[in-house]
Amino acid sequence: MSTRSRDSIVAEFWQHVRTEELPDLTAGPRSKVLNARSLHGRLDPFLKGLQLTDETVALLQAAALLYHDQHDPAHDIVADRTDVTSAFVHGILHRREPDYWNAKYWFRRCDMHPAYSILAANIRRWNGPGEPETIRGLVLPGSFDPFAFVDTCERQARSPRGSPEVETLRKIQHAEFEALVQSLLT
Repeated sequence: MSTRSRDSIVAEFWQHVRTEELPDLTAGPRSKVLNARSLHGRLDPFLKGLQLTDETVALLQAAALLYHDQHDPAHDIVADRTDVTSAFVHGILHRREPDYWNAKYWFRRCDMHPAYSILAANIRRWNGPGEPETIRGLVLPGSFDPFAFVDTCERQARSPRGSPEVETLRKIQHAEFEALVQSLLT
């Protein structure tokens, strides 16, 4: 990896990938997301300059595609891979379809992914008096519980977009993407 700090590289990744609004809990698509070709055009020159392994580049591309509601191209990248990070991306993808049972299958294949501890630490900082009850139960001692998150997303599936619970879950899902990217760039 480059000599730049990890934090600056992660921040630059998000400069290329961030969207005006957070991804929905379902497949989308939202307005103002990039198609796969445009996203690759924006992201690939940045990734090429980082001296990452081909595997890491592919996983970052899959995460970016999924963040932009490009489920099929993201699935094409992770479908035949057996590593834990591909399983993690696969779990997010199926949770958003929504195919909750299949999401849990993939999350079982990435037990204790490094992103879970990053995500748990971030959620603990948010869990103040103003946050909805939605957050409770998502953090285990030292880790994030992806199965509880899948269950919570399923329970909220019929809630209106914009409700405090759904918006909190979208915020957590965004933090999940951030933790994934951070774990890949560490």
